[in-house]
Amino acid sequence: MSYQHWFTFSIAHDYFLDNACPVFELSPMQDTIRTLKNFGIQFQKSQQEYHYYAHVCSSKTIWQELATADDLYFQLRNTDQNFDNYTKGSLPKKEDRFLYITNSKVANRSQKKEIVTPELDLEIHPLRFDIKTKKTATETIVIKNSTGTIIVSEVSSKNSTSIAIDLHIHGSGIYELWRDHTYSKTFFATSDRIHQQCYGILHIQLKNSLASLKENTTPVLQLRFEARAAFWEYLIVISEDKRIEVQKMTIDSTEYSDPKKQIVLDDKTAYVFSSKKAIKLLQRPPQFAALKIQYTNQFSDTISELEIKMPVPSTASVISKTKNNERTYHTQTIIYV
Repeated sequence: MSYQHWFTFSIAHDYFLDNACPVFELSPMQDTIRTLKNFGIQFQKSQQEYHYYAHVCSSKTIWQELATADDLYFQLRNTDQNFDNYTKGSLPKKEDRFLYITNSKVANRSQKKEIVTPELDLEIHPLRFDIKTKKTATETIVIKNSTGTIIVSEVSSKNSTSIAIDLHIHGSGIYELWRDHTYSKTFFATSDRIHQQCYGILHIQLKNSLASLKENTTPVLQLRFEARAAFWEYLIVISEDKRIEVQKMTIDSTEYSDPKKQIVLDDKTAYVFSSKKAIKLLQRPPQFAALKIQYTNQFSDTISELEIKMPVPSTASVISKTKNNERTYHTQTIIYV
């Protein structure tokens, strides 16, 4: 027996340096834990890449070894409570709905890796739940599994308001709900407790992975996030005990408007610089703007100059505003001089 690399899942986010996104962890579902154990599958984390290896007998190919393995499901846990502040997009936002990531295509047949952007979210149900039905007429309820096979088919009776669904014998997975032969929705069902930090569900479809392995290529699935753009605002507060008079204050960047005086916290006067357009939030920008202050003091009319490198806005300070049905994002940083 030897270990053979058969799948790679990676997470990229252009907010972070080199796109390496360090704020996620993978947790396998209980059904998946059994599959990992039965087929000798292990995964190794290297930065934000997860490499999957399987025990392979010398007399078999890896696709033969994994031919009867079930699909794998993982909870994608987010460890940064400010993640949505600096991430473009609005998923996931609704209660009981989570991002769904899957290798829906056969990766590496025409390109080096399959890139998935967060555009789809799914409801999560327990394996036992009730479906509301029409009270005044009968209704046909059908549940299909991820391969399209019908596993539940029930007809409601008149005057009933729900049908009980039990998917325990089928286990965690992706299912479709059909009402009166019409598609209604896709959902994920599991008996696992969904972690409070769960951001999404990773579904590795073995069928698609094995198709790539037969072509002697290792599938690579990459989940990619984009950084949010926001209007940056710097509030420069001069301490009164400095006893200086500001002659001129500028930021060495054309992206900011001229400063405006404004009363801020504790009735302090601040010089407010606002960006003219939304700027992409980055953990480490390629260039840092510099604040330049020309001032005089009570002892001399000689103009002195102070230069301060502007800090990167805190992701915790990002807020959204809606005006004329348009949502914009803003971040405010107070600098005490």
